[in-house]
Amino acid sequence: MAKYININGTTTTTLLSSADKQYTGNIKSINISNNSSSTDASISLYLDEEATDDDYYYFKTVDLPKGSSLILDTGLSFDINNYALKFTNTGSNDLSIIIK
Repeated sequence: MAKYININGTTTTTLLSSADKQYTGNIKSINISNNSSSTDASISLYLDEEATDDDYYYFKTVDLPKGSSLILDTGLSFDINNYALKFTNTGSNDLSIIIK
């Protein structure tokens, strides 16, 4: 089952957590697209351990140029009962994320 998220501002967004009953932490791929025609994005993707609030980064503060995409397809699965998948954007106001 895929999950589709639009990010319309500079913010931290919880993409998946234990509150999302229809989803699991079994992820095959994540596609992050910067749809802006004028602004680059500075993005981070990480696991937040809910019990301790420790963070474990897939990547931190990566520049995603305007009009480009980043596809991740290895080593993404996690225990959704203990971690939340979070995304931080400090650039573009027009991002799309597809989780499969």
